[in-house]
Amino acid sequence: MMRGVFGKSPEKLKPELESEAGEEDLGVKLTVLRDAMIQMRIQFLQFQSVFKFWDSNEDKFVNDLKALKIIVTVVQNRIEDLRNVASEYIELQNSQLAKRKLDKFDDILNLIVLEINELERDNFSIQKVEKLINKLNPFDVPTFETLEEDTANPEKLPVSRKATNFPDQLTKQTAQREEESEIRNDNSKMENGQAKIYKIFRKPVLLFVNYLEDEQTLSTIQSLSDNQIDYTIFDVSTDSEIRFISKALSDCETFPQLFVDGAFEPLSNLENLLPKLPKVYTMN
Repeated sequence: MMRGVFGKSPEKLKPELESEAGEEDLGVKLTVLRDAMIQMRIQFLQFQSVFKFWDSNEDKFVNDLKALKIIVTVVQNRIEDLRNVASEYIELQNSQLAKRKLDKFDDILNLIVLEINELERDNFSIQKVEKLINKLNPFDVPTFETLEEDTANPEKLPVSRKATNFPDQLTKQTAQREEESEIRNDNSKMENGQAKIYKIFRKPVLLFVNYLEDEQTLSTIQSLSDNQIDYTIFDVSTDSEIRFISKALSDCETFPQLFVDGAFEPLSNLENLLPKLPKVYTMN
């Protein structure tokens, strides 16, 4: 099985990272899985639109099918990566819940692979794949905090979990400003955010989004996907510390934000930047 993009050997880690708490690694792996599932949904929507007219643009159909196979494989490897470390976190209150979710995700992914393979036998149903994709909700991926929390007490849910249910944009923005104000006055939270964001920066091309709701975010994702750029999405709505640090590094209050090799790149320069960005590998 292909090794995950975020897979890393201990001997290659910098000495100063060796003593960091294991929960940060688990938290990053969970976030990476969720972001990969978001990318899979986006890629399926792209494939779905091409599938309707595949006979008029066969080359694009073939390319988008390859891209869909790639992201499905990536998600499978993210799950396998999490399974490999899951045994280290049996002390977490909801570790068994996480294991069941991973098993469910993997079962659905196996069905998606089987259905995609039916293309070669002219027995393919785009509707079946759509139903399976819709069962893989990226926001069903737990966070490290929800693995620790007492699920019998909803008041103990972290702010990031509540944020996904805010009724309107204004409420979201107000809550986020309050979170960031607390971080601004707490050096330990700022240092924690810096440690997390520099771990994520190991991925060369990183797109920070604040929910997946605005037109610019969706168009940016579409441009990166259409050009088969090897990139990672991170939804900062779920992590106030990373959201705060990314704003500080970019000197920009709005999202999406694109970072290449850890450096902020204005989206106004995206068209010129695209040819220089790494491409996702291809599958035969």
